[in-house]
Amino acid sequence: MARPGITYDQVAAEADAIIGEGQQPTINAVRDRIGTGSPNTVHRHLTVWRAARPQATATAPELPASLTSAIATEIERTAASARAEIESKLVQAQTEAVELSSVGEALEAERDELIEQVAVLTTERDTLAGKAEQQAADIKAQAERIEREQQAAEAARVDLAKVQLKIESSAERLVEQASEIERLRATLETERQARIVAEQQAAVLLAKLESMTERATKAETRAEQFEKQSQQNAQELNSARNQMQAQQVALDAATREIDDVRRQIKTKKATNITED
Repeated sequence: MARPGITYDQVAAEADAIIGEGQQPTINAVRDRIGTGSPNTVHRHLTVWRAARPQATATAPELPASLTSAIATEIERTAASARAEIESKLVQAQTEAVELSSVGEALEAERDELIEQVAVLTTERDTLAGKAEQQAADIKAQAERIEREQQAAEAARVDLAKVQLKIESSAERLVEQASEIERLRATLETERQARIVAEQQAAVLLAKLESMTERATKAETRAEQFEKQSQQNAQELNSARNQMQAQQVALDAATREIDDVRRQIKTKKATNITED
């Protein structure tokens, strides 16, 4: 919106004051006294003010009537020709001055509008710069969160590897325990057969047989314990497999989220480059 211009009354009042001080009212003098206004506007108002002022007439000296008549006739003829030419030039100059004044005022109004538009665009630029900084902060936060999730996923992989090693170690122990059970069972069977053969030597071998029976009982207990341990290890193995599957699902989800964030970052960068 353009600034309001100065009025004719303001220009006329200051011009009259300058005349009262014995000076000529120039454009700069009027503008300095008013404190504002475009030179074109001041010029247009001064032109109207000068045209409205009464013109002083000089008193002619007293001459003989015949001389006065001849001089007046010649002066009238010469003045009429000069006046016609001057009036024509004056009208043309005033017309051009008015046109220049109108064009100058229009240019000044356009300049003021452009200044305001520049102020608005500057504000919008600052707002967009703030948004860009916020977006950059958001992208940085997302990148940090993705990095934390990647670290967590890596830790999960390490834990999974440890669990797998533990499962493999347990499986090896189970194999060893199964071999031991089979060996003990074979030993037990051998000892039973030996007991039947050695019944005739019962007096001598009774203590040994009882000892061997006790060992067999312990072996069966150990076998049962080994079987329970095998079942427990199998359960742990299944639990570890389920945990590994859950961690794999979480890892896949984190990977997809990382890919989505990367695509968003690329899209935002492309958008910022296009806007720039």
